Amino acid sequence: MASNIIVFGAHGKVGQRLIALLAKHKANATAVVRSDAQAEQISKIANGAASIKTTQLDIGDTSVKSLSDKLTGHDAIVLTVGSAGKDLLKVDLDGVVKTFEAAVETNIRRVILVSALFAENHEVFEKLSLRNYYIAKHYADRILTTEFASKLDYTILKPSHLTDGEGTGKIDFVTPGDDIKATERQDVAQVIYLILDNKNTFGKSYNFTNGEKAIDDELTWA
Repeated sequence: MASNIIVFGAHGKVGQRLIALLAKHKANATAVVRSDAQAEQISKIANGAASIKTTQLDIGDTSVKSLSDKLTGHDAIVLTVGSAGKDLLKVDLDGVVKTFEAAVETNIRRVILVSALFAENHEVFEKLSLRNYYIAKHYADRILTTEFASKLDYTILKPSHLTDGEGTGKIDFVTPGDDIKATERQDVAQVIYLILDNKNTFGKSYNFTNGEKAIDDELTWA
């Protein structure tokens, strides 16, 4: 397991579930939040685990230098950020890309980015009501896989529409035209946790839904 993980979007629904998992396994992690109230909630989610710290930063309103300062001392980055459509350019695109830049400056190679199902495919999302959201995800993903491909050990996770639940522990990888099921947020968090150190996932992107493949089976990620 990476020795010290920093989680952007820790207060989001996937982020909270990931923090709970990290705390359960006593992994060292920093949850990036935007307020004292969010920090208090993270502490409750982590059951006061000493291995979970918090730090305050608004990824949509910061500099690469400030991000670099926050990243120092960590060796893996998880980006599960989203502005809920309010600041797509500032948060979902610019804030994410600035984090890539800061990762390079601080010599952190491991990055896991949570994106959206088929965000690489204009033909799939150009007619959707969430088109602007997908555009921001598309170009953040594209910049990561081109400009930063040789500089970061990235994995891009592209789950389908998210639901709440206890998690199924199973997923399927999908392509356009497949029967698309929902994906539980708990399963996204479990995927992040389980692939943090999995070199087979480096430099890859995964479109997935809940399904039949066990998340914790090494063959799923072979």
